[in-house]
Amino acid sequence: MRKLFLIAFVVSCSLLQAQIDSLIIPANSILKDLKVGDSLTYYQCHVEEATQQLSTVSGQTLTGTQQKYTITEKYVVKKIASGYTADYYAASLAVFPNRKFSALKIREKPYWGFKKEKEFVLTDKDLKYLIALEKKGKEAIEYDYAITKYNTNQLIIRQGKNFKQLVIDGNYILSKLLGK
Repeated sequence: MRKLFLIAFVVSCSLLQAQIDSLIIPANSILKDLKVGDSLTYYQCHVEEATQQLSTVSGQTLTGTQQKYTITEKYVVKKIASGYTADYYAASLAVFPNRKFSALKIREKPYWGFKKEKEFVLTDKDLKYLIALEKKGKEAIEYDYAITKYNTNQLIIRQGKNFKQLVIDGNYILSKLLGK
């Protein structure tokens, strides 16, 4: 009898923990209104310090000085019956500063050169990151559109013609957080 009670207790505790751990998307999140088949596009422009290396045809390697470069990444998040998937795209490095942030509001251009890198299923942890960044970001103003040394990380969330352009303080980069 005690074994049966103990088994029932363990099962009920594990079910309770599963309910606690399950993801609840807040009502003010852009993810809340997605229906099966809908998608959101997340663009993140951020600045990284890097050293450029060039290799010549003769086999010589030339190393430049450390500079700041902008990287633009794109995630297409799709709602499916069993959860969410993401397609990850990255664009080539562009010399700092550039004006991609303001252009993302209008429409994506082919010369941005996005290349699909991978496709994966988003976990609850990944979705929590997306929700947290949406909460953490502050709405961009016109001053924030150009990339400067004071403005190095922005997230743009688009669904059709609707978008949110958010300035993200700190080093919160989607490609370092998602799909791990």
